[in-house]
Amino acid sequence: MKKLLILLSSVFLFANSHMTTNDKALQEALNGNYKKAFSMFEKRCKKNEGYACGMVGYFYDKGFGIEKNHQKAITYYKKGCNLNDADSCTLLGYEFYKNGNLKKAKELLNKACKLGNKDACNYLKKIQ
Repeated sequence: MKKLLILLSSVFLFANSHMTTNDKALQEALNGNYKKAFSMFEKRCKKNEGYACGMVGYFYDKGFGIEKNHQKAITYYKKGCNLNDADSCTLLGYEFYKNGNLKKAKELLNKACKLGNKDACNYLKKIQ
């Protein structure tokens, strides 16, 4: 998951107009329009799209276009995970691990692994 976080940070920091994606909100972020991207992801999250909720959480966590708010990030990661977004579950699992709740961390990382997040699978093996 660290690789994903580094990759996303790199993409946001070094994005240029030549990078493209079919996701309009992500494309706005790649173009440096973080506030617009955040708004687009937030609207989609309100419609219960797990990936979008995870992205809202990530924007809060990193302060992309909005003020950093770790507690709100966790809230959105929880919503994304409840909607079966693997990355949200992974990030939430890391958070529980950092805070010493190994049981909950394993539960969330296991869910993320079953949803297809290979980083979660690898990390789960390390903490077993």
